[in-house]
Amino acid sequence: MMQKFRMLGCWLILFASIGCSKPESADLLLISAAVYTLDPDHPWAEAVAIRDGTIVAVGSNKEITNKFEGPIEALDGRMVLPGFHDAHLHLLGGGIQLLQCDLSGLASVPVLLAKVRTCDAALAPGEWLLGGGWNLSLFERANPSKALLDAINSERPIYLRGEDGHSSWANSPALTLAGIGLTTPDPAQGVIERDAAGLPSGTLRESAQMLLERTLPELPAEKHLEATRMALRLANSFGITSMIDASSAANEIRAYQYLLDQNELTARMVLSLPVLASIGDTMDGDKIRPDDRDSGKRLRLDAAKIFVDGVLEGETAALLEPYIGSGGERGMLLIDPDELKALVTDLDARGIQIMFHAIGDMATRVSLDAVAYARNKNGSGDNRHHIAHLQLIDEADRGRFAELEVGANFQALWAYPDGYITDINLPAVGAGRVNEMYPLASLASSGATLVGGSDWSVTSLNPLEAIETAVTRADESGVVTGVLNLNESMSLADMIKVYTLNGAFIMHQEDQVGSIEINKWADLVILEKNLFEIPVSAVGDVQVYKTLLQGEVVYQR
Repeated sequence: MMQKFRMLGCWLILFASIGCSKPESADLLLISAAVYTLDPDHPWAEAVAIRDGTIVAVGSNKEITNKFEGPIEALDGRMVLPGFHDAHLHLLGGGIQLLQCDLSGLASVPVLLAKVRTCDAALAPGEWLLGGGWNLSLFERANPSKALLDAINSERPIYLRGEDGHSSWANSPALTLAGIGLTTPDPAQGVIERDAAGLPSGTLRESAQMLLERTLPELPAEKHLEATRMALRLANSFGITSMIDASSAANEIRAYQYLLDQNELTARMVLSLPVLASIGDTMDGDKIRPDDRDSGKRLRLDAAKIFVDGVLEGETAALLEPYIGSGGERGMLLIDPDELKALVTDLDARGIQIMFHAIGDMATRVSLDAVAYARNKNGSGDNRHHIAHLQLIDEADRGRFAELEVGANFQALWAYPDGYITDINLPAVGAGRVNEMYPLASLASSGATLVGGSDWSVTSLNPLEAIETAVTRADESGVVTGVLNLNESMSLADMIKVYTLNGAFIMHQEDQVGSIEINKWADLVILEKNLFEIPVSAVGDVQVYKTLLQGEVVYQR
């Protein structure tokens, strides 16, 4: 019908001897939408024209349909946004968890154990039972006993990774196969939790997990591909079109490269190769390709990952002040601060972007110190280093993010008083430090660039759930009552920017994506509702209608 009106208008103009130019062709016209562009000069529009994967026009219905001809999709007021960016996740690992015994989201020990029994019953004798995603806060001191798993199967080896990625749970056969017993010493940067008799309790922290990980059966390459495809589909279903894989091992790189070669990689990806980690294998920094940065490739290997500390749950996060009742213990730094400065300076000089893992305020400080040292040696550049997690940041360090041009990579879905905070963190660090956790608004007001990541499969991959939590500082699901540090609440508009334009910036692709502007790639997410027209408490429940990558549909509800 719109095409008929256009042609009728041209004939009338021609009849009046004014003339009518022929419309330009387009591959797709999205009209009758609430287009939130992230362009500050033109924040809202009704329609978008796409040709050859690129946005060629943004404007009103009339402007777009008068100038272009092509397939039209009327969106009936649905919201169009730039594709979401997840700046910190573990894509293949999350996909593998979906293929194994997935324990994520289970809210009680009986329910969790029932799921393990179901997984056990589905396996043949002799097979390992592997899985992950269990909630550490369900257990006292985040320390589940091997006896619970032995009661399910005392012959089959069982190994279950915790949802934080820094603790795992094993039964007696698995510990025996790994040679972990009474006299096994804690490895450097790791903890074997023990019972009153000194025997391994079944919980392994940080590098101690590797004692068992190295005994696991190798996962076939086809399973890696299956897991990656599954995870990509899930990411696209949440409107995610760009991702930073936070610690990419060699098998992950091979899987992503294969999917790219087969034209199946349905997201733009930056891989951060682990050059320092307590968990998993580290990689040679020479494998990082800094020249990838400006290549426009859909898959880039131009970043490094450095784990600076652990997590609060196992009291391995590095703190400026001791853990309560610990006898002065402050957690662990995985690298000496002077060695970190040297490592960061070398990577920075080579034009490599660094993602730091830092949970504790000491870890955050030494990471910032290392960047400051590198800038002093190398001069300022455009590497756009960023620090992920940032559960605790000392007030004296908050202004340094903007000063040093270091991105603040928050997992905003963690910023509410869940069991981790109330049952594990509160006794360990006290109310004063709990009430300073995840200071998003403080860093934003200081001029820092905030970006958002899920750390999936640690928590939900859905950016809308994280956006809602950052605004309300409350549980998006409504199960947990209360709020966490409400004065650190963000606005909805700012959080949308965090997951779009800011994410594009930290990935060095803000000239290509991140806002809906002419000449940028048509990486778009279409939502069923306009986020600005509903209660903020409903944002996390909004469904994705369609996701486009470079103009191609990669998800449709």
